[in-house]
Amino acid sequence: MLQTFPVQDLRRISARLHDEFSGLSHRCVERCVSDTWNCVEHLGIAVTPHLVERVAREHLEAMVNSVPPSQVPRKATTVASRAQGATLFAGHRVIPRPR
Repeated sequence: MLQTFPVQDLRRISARLHDEFSGLSHRCVERCVSDTWNCVEHLGIAVTPHLVERVAREHLEAMVNSVPPSQVPRKATTVASRAQGATLFAGHRVIPRPR
């Protein structure tokens, strides 16, 4: 049986995640949240806003970390920002490369 939540839940989730991933377009975040909701529903798992937000956040995190280094503006890759582990998207850290 399909369990649906009000559209406001999707909007709230999208707004929270867009604040967190401000480097991505609002449409990209909305699409990710919507796709996540539909995938969870399709798999027959009980869909909750909390679950959708967690899974969508993981997916968006992967998208942010998959940006090739050649596409990162030089201003964002200063020595100070590299030392702190900051990336183009504020608040997110890159996993260090193996040595």
